[in-house]
Amino acid sequence: MAVQSDKFLNTVRGKAMVGHASPEEIMKVFDHLDALEMFLDDHDEDDVFGTEGWRHTIGMED
Repeated sequence: MAVQSDKFLNTVRGKAMVGHASPEEIMKVFDHLDALEMFLDDHDEDDVFGTEGWRHTIGMED
């Protein structure tokens, strides 16, 4: 799974807002979103994560 840290995602978001994000950084964000969407789709029926539990499950928790 292409999980990225909150710090990385926020940095790329800020760079993208001013037009300085590289194509590679943008692709990492898209990969992260795809992986997260697939993960949440797979586990949607269970709804066992609560508000932030999914972060721990995919290894994104600080």
